[in-house]
Amino acid sequence: MTVNDKRGPRTRTIAGSLLAALLLVTACTSTEPGRATAPPTAKTPAAYGDLLAGAAWYVRHIGVGGRTTIAPPPTAAWIEFGDGNRAEGNYACTPFKAGATVTATAVTVGEKTDGAPPAKQCPATNLAFEGKLRKLLSGPLTISRPVDDLTMNLTNQRGDYVALQLLRPKGLFGSRWELEYLAADDGGQIPVIGGTAVYYVFHRDGRVTGNTGCNDFTGRAVFDRNLLTMYRPVRTTHRTCSRELMDQEHRLLTYETNPRRMRYSAFTSSFSAEEIGPPPKSPGYHWSAIPDS
Repeated sequence: MTVNDKRGPRTRTIAGSLLAALLLVTACTSTEPGRATAPPTAKTPAAYGDLLAGAAWYVRHIGVGGRTTIAPPPTAAWIEFGDGNRAEGNYACTPFKAGATVTATAVTVGEKTDGAPPAKQCPATNLAFEGKLRKLLSGPLTISRPVDDLTMNLTNQRGDYVALQLLRPKGLFGSRWELEYLAADDGGQIPVIGGTAVYYVFHRDGRVTGNTGCNDFTGRAVFDRNLLTMYRPVRTTHRTCSRELMDQEHRLLTYETNPRRMRYSAFTSSFSAEEIGPPPKSPGYHWSAIPDS
């Protein structure tokens, strides 16, 4: 039997829209009776200050009055927000130290003390850039994340900003970093056996200590902007291990060139380093942070 719908077109349209809206709300807020499901939440600004503090960042560009100025390469301008409400870095030619208080959503840069200028003449482009950056890095600056955890913007009350990119990961110095694998020239990975037993500890004074999976070692590892210089390490213990571990230890402690000069790139909890120059090159490194137990 056919039932004629005597409602007009407008009435049927309104009723259909209400029904569709009701079904949409039901689908979005409940997966089972009596249990509501909240929509996915994006990372809140409360985490931005934690990402900024304890890491070193290089300046990509600055924006002043609606005009963008690219920072001089390579990572000439950088800043690290350290412990004790202090920051240090380089404007592009001149090093500086400053008081800096980092909160969840902002950083306040206080009085700055400039260091001695470099012995050699600094390029005019660097000098011009650092004059602008020196003015920007002052007072309260709001922290925002424009792309991901590797980029941060610091914006003043006028809307001018400093665009930062991660240079050194948080907690680089004094923590254990597992050597996950060695990176070959062709992009392949050379496995490292031993897991977290194979680790490096980089110290701010330029020392590096660690374990090859068999023996302890010590050496020098100097970070300078985006460059890492590693000097041939020496064993400080003399244990005998399996043939595989002894072969790996020989590979890690023997450098064809001494020191090794490398360029490194960082992520939030890992970083990689590879030798500068054309192939063939000795394998590079990939380290990842070992969580505190």
